[in-house]
This record gives sequence, structure tokens and C-alpha cells, in this order.
Amino acid sequence: MLGEIMVIHMAVVPDNGEDSFAVSSLPGNVMLCVADGCGGLGSKRYDKLDHRTGAYLASRLAARTMLNWTTDRTSVPWLPQDGFYQLLDLQLEVEATFDGFAKTHCQEESSCRIVGSMQRTLPTTLCALLADEKNAACSFVWAGDSRGYTLDADGLHQYTKDDVRGHADAMDSLLLDRPLSNLICAGQPVKLHMRRFAMPQKGLLFCMTDGVYHGASSPMELEMLLLDTMQHSANQDRWQRKLEKMLAAVMQDDMTLLCCSCGFADYDEMKLYYQPRFEQLKQEYITPVRRKRGNREVARILWERYKEHYDRTEGMADDQQDWRI
Repeated sequence: MLGEIMVIHMAVVPDNGEDSFAVSSLPGNVMLCVADGCGGLGSKRYDKLDHRTGAYLASRLAARTMLNWTTDRTSVPWLPQDGFYQLLDLQLEVEATFDGFAKTHCQEESSCRIVGSMQRTLPTTLCALLADEKNAACSFVWAGDSRGYTLDADGLHQYTKDDVRGHADAMDSLLLDRPLSNLICAGQPVKLHMRRFAMPQKGLLFCMTDGVYHGASSPMELEMLLLDTMQHSANQDRWQRKLEKMLAAVMQDDMTLLCCSCGFADYDEMKLYYQPRFEQLKQEYITPVRRKRGNREVARILWERYKEHYDRTEGMADDQQDWRI
């Protein structure tokens, strides 16, 4: 049972944020999509398009394309070969949309190809979730470092693997500013990834841009932020407002977070379900680090234990319907 969708969308500079999102909710199916325009690579402004940056335009174009594409494609592929053809179809759709938009609106002011070594036309990341209740299945589709997560009784799980140069786990990536190795832009082939998995019987599904998870000092603290604000809120509206307030206090970049629950009859049931995990997380991972005033060595030791359940970026060997391409 797919529940209410929560949307948090904040910009450092109001009305000029380079994040965007799209949401689609039909009986038994949900699509969530976040896109983060790459401001450094897409800083060029287009006078004919309200003097907007390429990054601003790209994130909105990506979200709109994903929404249009999923209108008649709500099912999650069953086998990897099915996913391959679905990804191929989506990649071609994104390429055609971005190249067509650039040719129509950006051609006179900027080439659709790379402009210098550090510029792209309409660069953005993307992370989208498809949830199919009938088949009890979900898939994340992404390019770049916007992420997809689930949160269940065992904690927070990252399902998407960042497209960055070099190797950095989810903890290291908060400290190391790795350049992207893959993104969506006009004039370049689009490469998307897919991660398919069984829909949790009870849980939360998230898509978020890097501004959200970079606001926490560790993945453990990100989970704590989600659960602490939930446990101290009487309903979903208050949870959203409390979470927005906490994120705004640490905001250094635009932030977009989309969340959909599954398997809960109401908010009270959801709070009760997560209470044991909240207490466990606080006792085993959060309090020990905070008592040491955020000591990185202590946090690193606990992270090595935490990430055994956190990292689900690859397919699970014991389930043939759980895969990544």
C-alpha cells in the first residue's frame, strides 16, 4: 500500500534554485524524480530564456522528461534484459529532448557540444523512483550523484551508486569533493543506471539531491535526522515542517527530498514501527559519536559496522529479482 508523498524543495537563492522535481501518483503506482542542475558546469546564462543558467533549465527539463516518459510506463521491469530495454528507451527520450531543446533555444549562444573543458550545455543529475504495487517491485534510475534510499526496520539503505571519479564510500564522499564521472547534458550520449528491488512490506522510499545528504555529518546522522523529526511529530505535515526546519539550518546548497511510504495504514502506525530502530540507532551509533564531540575516528569505526546494512548499491545474491544494470 503506497501512502502519502512528502515533498521538500528549498533553494539557497529563492526562485533561482537549480534543483527540480516531478511526482506522479496513480492507484498502485508512484513516480518520484529529483534533478540537480550542475551549476559549475552549467553556469552560462541564456538571455532569451529569462537569463536562466543552463543548470537551472536542465534540472527542470530532466524532471519534465521523466514525468512525460512515465505517463504510459508505470511497471517496474522484472528481469535485467527488460530493464536494459526500458533504460535504452528512456536514454533515447532524454537525449532527444535535451538535444532538441538545445538546438532550439541554446544554439545561437552556445554550442550543444562541450564549451571548454569545464562547461556543458544543460548539465544535470537525475534520480527517479518507480514503485509498482501490483508487482511489489521498485526501481531507481539515475545519473550523477542524486540518490535513492529506502528506510525500514533495519535502517537506512542506499540503493544508487554515485557517478563520481575515484573511489569514495558514502562517508568519505561527505568530505571529498569528487567530480562527477557521468551526468545528463545536451550533445552527449546519455547513460543511465537502474537498480531493481522488492518493494518493502513496510518502509519509506526516498529520492534526494546531494544538498540533503551533504547536510548531515554521516549517513548515520542522516538516518537520525529522518527518524528523530518523525518521532517528535504528531502527523506527516508536522514531520515535514520539522524536517524542513532542520535541513534549512544546515543548508549550503539547494535541497530536494521526496518521500513515499509503503505498507502503513496511517502515520501513527509508521511512528510505532520505527520507534525501536530510532532507539537502537541513537544508542549504538549516534550517542557514542556525539559524546566524543563528533570525533571522526570514532565515527569511522562505527560507520564500518553501520555500512554493512546500509550499502545496497549492488544486486542481492540471494534474490534473482534484485539486480543493478
